[in-house]
Amino acid sequence: MGLLPGIDSILMRITVGIKSLREAEYFLDHGADEIYFSLKSVPGHRAASFSSEKDLLDSIKLARRLGKKSMLGLNAVYPRDKYSVILKHARAMTDKGLDGVIVRDPALLEYFEEKKYRPYLVLSILSACFNSQAMQFYQDLGVRRFTFHSQIMPQDLKAMVSAAPKAETVVFTPCVFLAANLVPFCLCPYPESKDPGGARLPDHACTFRYKCGGHDFRMLDSNLYFQANMMYDFHKLGVDWLKVPRQLNTPKVIADFEITRFLNGLLDKGIDKKTFAVAVAELVQRLDMNKYGKSYHYKPFPGEQARHP
Repeated sequence: MGLLPGIDSILMRITVGIKSLREAEYFLDHGADEIYFSLKSVPGHRAASFSSEKDLLDSIKLARRLGKKSMLGLNAVYPRDKYSVILKHARAMTDKGLDGVIVRDPALLEYFEEKKYRPYLVLSILSACFNSQAMQFYQDLGVRRFTFHSQIMPQDLKAMVSAAPKAETVVFTPCVFLAANLVPFCLCPYPESKDPGGARLPDHACTFRYKCGGHDFRMLDSNLYFQANMMYDFHKLGVDWLKVPRQLNTPKVIADFEITRFLNGLLDKGIDKKTFAVAVAELVQRLDMNKYGKSYHYKPFPGEQARHP
C-alpha cells in the first residue's frame, strides 16, 4: 500500500466488475487495470455475472495478454457441502491464469488454507472489516487486499493500515457508489432488496443512533462535496485501488467507470482539494447519473438490442 512518508501523489489503479467478454474488452481497452467477475453456476454476491464459462476464461486470457489482472468473486456464504465444488472451480480458473479470488466468508478462507489453495486473496466488502484487529485476523487467513465500507473515513483507514503496511487497499469511488448503510448488515430497505416495494424507496442513511464507548454515532450521510473530499484524502493516503461495482446496467457501469477514470486523472495531476471538490460536484450534477436508472435494472451494452437476462 502507498501509505509512505513524503508520497503525496500516487495514481490509484481501477478495478471494474464485468459480466461479459465484451465488457472485459471495453474496460481493459479503456484503462481498467483489473477486471473481476463471477460465474452464474457458482454465484458471488451480485446477479451481474458470466453465463458462459468460455467467455469468462477468454476474459482471463485477455487480461493476462494485456498485462492486467483478473479476479474471481466467491463473495457469498456457501453451504459447507459445496466447498469442494467451489474449490475445484477456483483451482480451474487459477490454472487458466486467474490472478486472485475475492472472498467473504472466513470459513471458506480456512477451507482454502486446509486444502493448501493459496491464491492472491482479496477480502470482500461483505466481510465488514472495520478495525486493525479484524485486518490482522484476515491477514492470518491469507488475505492480502482489503475492500473497505463507505462508512470508513480516511482518518480511520490511516489508523487501520498503519498496523498492516503491506496490505493493499480498495475503496469504491465515493461519488458514484457510496453505500448509505452497512452492507450486508443493515435491515433498512436495500436497493436490490426482493422485499416488495423496497427497490422503489430512496436510498438514505439509517437514522438510528448508535452507542459506542459512551458516545453517540449516526450512520454517514453526505453530499457530493463530502464525497469528493473523501476521495481526495484516500488518494493522498495512497489507497491502491478504486473499485467500480459490477452491475446489470451496462451503460451505468460504463458511466461510473469513465467518471472514476477522469477523477483519478485529476488527482494524479496534483489538483488542490477545494478545486477538486467543486469539479466533482459540477461533473456529477451535469452528467445526471439518474438518467441511467438503477444498477440492478438490466440494460444491454450501448448499441445492442435489449433482451432479458
